[in-house]
Amino acid sequence: MERINLPNRPGLAIEFEADNQTEMGPCPDCGQKTKRVWGYIYRADAATAAYFVEWTPTHPHKDAVFDLILGKWGEAALPNDRRAVSVAFRVLDTGPSFMVQDASVPRIGSSPLVSSALDRNAIVGKPIAPTVFEIYDLIYLANPRIAELRD
Repeated sequence: MERINLPNRPGLAIEFEADNQTEMGPCPDCGQKTKRVWGYIYRADAATAAYFVEWTPTHPHKDAVFDLILGKWGEAALPNDRRAVSVAFRVLDTGPSFMVQDASVPRIGSSPLVSSALDRNAIVGKPIAPTVFEIYDLIYLANPRIAELRD
């Protein structure tokens, strides 16, 4: 695992662990392969989320879907302990942008690992928002497997 202290967030130490990756396809829009990477997020040595990032590198614009399964993990954890969150990533003229989307639309919301899929209104401006965006920041800024999204 790699321990990361995020810039401008002193004392916040989150760790991420890369698990696996795959190529799928073809993409229905361009016919090329789509990449998917996933792993886990830890805080105080306890898994607090699983993450999934999916994108098609050959698309002319950089976009991706960042999905999270937030909550308790381990042998005693149940799907009722976890919720799905999904964010659309795009690079705009002004720079990278994340926009919370309804997690029931992407595949993550129907995962048997979760009890519910959070929509935008359940996250934006709510107490869960800082945690969600800290995790997305970590994945985006520090995960070497998605470096091409940052270039």
